[in-house]
Amino acid sequence: MPFIYTSPTPLHFSLFGLVFDWRIKYADLLVLSAALFAAIGTYWLLYDHPNLNKQATFIHLVLPTLTAGAMSIPLNVISIGIAWWVMFAFGSILIILTLIAEYYSINPHSSLFAMARIILIPLAIALFLLLSISSRSAGYRLYLQVLLLGTLFTGIFTRLLALSDIYEKKKAILASALLFMQALVACHYLPLRSVPFGMVLSGCVAFLTSLPFTQEPSKNIPHTVRDAAWYALPFFVGALFFL
Repeated sequence: MPFIYTSPTPLHFSLFGLVFDWRIKYADLLVLSAALFAAIGTYWLLYDHPNLNKQATFIHLVLPTLTAGAMSIPLNVISIGIAWWVMFAFGSILIILTLIAEYYSINPHSSLFAMARIILIPLAIALFLLLSISSRSAGYRLYLQVLLLGTLFTGIFTRLLALSDIYEKKKAILASALLFMQALVACHYLPLRSVPFGMVLSGCVAFLTSLPFTQEPSKNIPHTVRDAAWYALPFFVGALFFL
């Protein structure tokens, strides 16, 4: 990415009264290419797993694809140097861990299934934090943030929900997506800088994604909500330090 420079290609069009004025850069295409190659590589890696449900293969491609795409974004803006190579090494290790965790998450009866879940849940929230901060820093308008972050949340929540044992997953996805959209709209109009904005939204994501894992037959609803809130609390407290 840092060795190839091209002029941006303008892309101007209108759709349903909305005017889109974008400038497509070569580096942006490389981000999409990295995400696409990660999806293809994950599919190739998991295809021969004896316990893989071929109809549910797509769910295992979400996090590796997002990880490769998210790790490519800072590589676009950091100049070649120690920091660039550190980020490159960190992103490579993260992608490898994601692939390993996805492989062992296929079989819930595997001895490493719990470890795979421990890796995938924080990874998904960290990816959302990175992309939400990036979207706020880029100054995206509300409809773009709804499109980008709403799609990202739905994909992450759907993936993590597959690791839980709850039933009626479609209702949980719909209800959580609606709650997240409300939080996103509220945070968009609050005078929050990029880091507090990302941390508050990530706290909401941590809360919503933790609810399915804190539900137990012996717990009532207030106890379930309280336990899920503990996962969101560090993000909300951390946001106060960046105000």
